[in-house]
Amino acid sequence: MDFSEPSEAVQIKKALDEFIKQEVAPLETEYDEFLGADYEKHIVDEDHRQVPEYRNIVEQIRQKSVEAGFYGMTMPEEVGGGDVDILTRAIVGEHMSNRPPGFHSAIFGGAGGPTPILLACDERQREEYLEPLMDGEITTCFALTEPGHGSDAHHMDTRAEKSESRSDSERSGTAAEKDGDEWVINGQKVYITNAPYADFAMVFARTSGEDGDLGGITCFLVDEETPGYEIGTIHRAMGMTPGTHAEIHLDDCRVGEEQVLGEVDKGFQSAMDWIGGGRINIAAGAVGTAEYLLDLSVEYARDRETFGKPIGHRQGVSFQLAELATDIEQVRQLYRYAAWKMDNGERARKEESMAKLRGAKLANDAADIAMQVHGGAGFMKDLPIERNYRSARVFRIFEGTDEIQKRTIARELI
Repeated sequence: MDFSEPSEAVQIKKALDEFIKQEVAPLETEYDEFLGADYEKHIVDEDHRQVPEYRNIVEQIRQKSVEAGFYGMTMPEEVGGGDVDILTRAIVGEHMSNRPPGFHSAIFGGAGGPTPILLACDERQREEYLEPLMDGEITTCFALTEPGHGSDAHHMDTRAEKSESRSDSERSGTAAEKDGDEWVINGQKVYITNAPYADFAMVFARTSGEDGDLGGITCFLVDEETPGYEIGTIHRAMGMTPGTHAEIHLDDCRVGEEQVLGEVDKGFQSAMDWIGGGRINIAAGAVGTAEYLLDLSVEYARDRETFGKPIGHRQGVSFQLAELATDIEQVRQLYRYAAWKMDNGERARKEESMAKLRGAKLANDAADIAMQVHGGAGFMKDLPIERNYRSARVFRIFEGTDEIQKRTIARELI
């Protein structure tokens, strides 16, 4: 096996470094209040929505990223993407995570940007949703999780039922209703990333079958101004950029047949296919973040002295760093192997879950070790370590909890 990085990944990383230097760094210098120790109170208003000034910076970077060809680079060329494979995208993601918190997270769009699940769009949907999304003109959100269902998402309570055509008298006073059949969606989604700012949502709802069936779930493209679609509570998440996650309420939300993404009753399978690649990206991001924290800790261990010696000369510190460096290399090779298998058309369900499971642990261990090595200094908001410590915990939850990853691995084994 060739363990060298693909040449395309090397080139993209170099280009991204230059892009960040030229386009992103000046904004980080000008608007440093959004990145400092008290960043949270500057980013959101009293309703926990991100302030317009911050949103404007994110949009600027998104547009510049589109022009530079980074935004949506994992999408196929036929829809304006760069057709970058899974391994290359993951390696680039690792590289991007190996740096302090900053505006660079907007370069790829995150949960609000293009996603392969939208390749199921028909011609009209591509023109209305996918093309402007690729151009950075609009954003989206992935509305799957519910208050009562996270890991067991296929047990969702959200329902979509067909309505029948109504007479003019029955439709009087309900201008939003249309002739012909429509889908009426009722339910609630929760912890949805980018929900407060998305122009449309990919809403998953049960359309047939029994509770718990993998089939019978359909994905609908729902515009944010659709009657019955409403943003609820904006959550206050631990460690992550504030004002990003929210509830979505669907109260007799009516959409036409043309808003169905892909095939009726087959939306859940599409969602799971997309999440697999996301788990690899999480593992890659964990490696990059852990490497960043390791480098900070090594530098500190060389400079900080106690009892006349650098603390890095003491086994209590140096052995922790040695273990962390070893774990980083293990997870790096694990996620790259999973990505390589997927790029070669091989089944990698077990490997991608292994990478995500170990990546989540690595992110938390790295933050803990970095704080322990730095001692009191690491506990203070002056350094980025405490923010990384708070942010790392969600790695064990989103895109499938630790327990779900273990369940998947076990099923692949037995």
